[in-house]
Amino acid sequence: MSSEDVRGAIKHIDRYKQLISYEGLERHRKITPTDIDGLIDYSGNAFILMECKLITKEIDYGQKLAIENVVNSLSEAGKQACCLLFKHDKSPDEIIDAKSCIVYDIYYRGKWHHYGTKTVLFYVEQFEKHWKEMGIYL
Repeated sequence: MSSEDVRGAIKHIDRYKQLISYEGLERHRKITPTDIDGLIDYSGNAFILMECKLITKEIDYGQKLAIENVVNSLSEAGKQACCLLFKHDKSPDEIIDAKSCIVYDIYYRGKWHHYGTKTVLFYVEQFEKHWKEMGIYL
């Protein structure tokens, strides 16, 4: 089975490495676009946002605020939503295996919860289980 057939696999490594510049898109109050590294959309009923940082870096204030605003807005609209902030220690030439990275912070129900012992896959499965128990269609 080639990587073309594996869901979630990097299909076009040359495009994957291509940078996107948001220069010139500064908006009101000097805000600029931010990125989110991953998103799982459960049929519009629940959402897991994912952000990955180098182990020595912290999330920027503006990006953190944007993530909080997105999660809060989805929650206020009656959807389940959270953000997993995880970290890695890979060099730029290595691929980061997101499912195995350690989650340091989770934003859920209006506040950040600090962790640092379990993987992205563990918390994704925990949220899926929790939401299924709540009767959310995933």
